[in-house]
Amino acid sequence: MSFGLFELAILLFIVFLVLGPKRIQGLLAAMGRGVRDFTSELGRDKEHKELPEKDSKADKGLRKK
Repeated sequence: MSFGLFELAILLFIVFLVLGPKRIQGLLAAMGRGVRDFTSELGRDKEHKELPEKDSKADKGLRKK
């Protein structure tokens, strides 16, 4: 048994009838926000993994002691 294009169209039509256009729009907007947040968090991980720059004043204070 294969799942073809016709069956997919029928399934999407039933989902549209059950949920309605406003709920589908809200659902797609929420999914878009989730993907955007996920990709931005992946980018932030790369920034945090970089080594922090050394503070020259702090190094000098430690060396004097």
